[in-house]
Amino acid sequence: MSQYDDNEHENKQIKDKPAASNIVIEQLTLPPVPQPKLTSQSTTVSKPVNPSLTPEINQTKQSSSATKQQVQQVYQQLSDQGVDIQIAWPQNTAQQQAALDFMYQCAGMQFAVLNNNEITKVNQLRLSDYSDWIRIAQGNLSKKEQHWLNAYALTETAIRLFPRDIDLRLAQHLANTLQGETIASLRAKYQVTHQQLHLTQIRVNNQLVKGSWTLYQGGCD
Repeated sequence: MSQYDDNEHENKQIKDKPAASNIVIEQLTLPPVPQPKLTSQSTTVSKPVNPSLTPEINQTKQSSSATKQQVQQVYQQLSDQGVDIQIAWPQNTAQQQAALDFMYQCAGMQFAVLNNNEITKVNQLRLSDYSDWIRIAQGNLSKKEQHWLNAYALTETAIRLFPRDIDLRLAQHLANTLQGETIASLRAKYQVTHQQLHLTQIRVNNQLVKGSWTLYQGGCD
């Protein structure tokens, strides 16, 4: 299992509220996980690079779809602690709140806390097929997340769990881009528009990828 950071920005205090009755706390014991890396809270996910010195990965390179085996290989590579992954939520506070709300209400994202090798889930949707990758919620939390922490007096490391399908789709995009190469780094930003989750400003192995990647699309139940 791997951990990586969701960079966020702005701080805001949220008052305590009564816990919702439909939230169930579950305890799951997992194998030991490595300590998370500390990342900068800057508003950018990578240092500016001279465009003339940065090769671009064109969409034409991604014309042939990766095989299922290649996608699984990339998925496994992303669990390697040698892979440097930093994906930022929107910098704008309102957009960030809206994006996180969409992910919880529509896309099946799960909020939890991590204490050593134990996860406590605040389980709204009762889903179980989550990705093997743990996203550490660094920086500002959404109002919903801060409410959960306050309501249940949770003090451990806040994390977010994505449905496995979303990260398999990410692995598909990466496999199409890498064309058999090994991934060493990924920089990108999340963007939610028209009930779709995208990655934008993507850099794979320090190379700029044109366009955006769709990771999830669909309405709320």
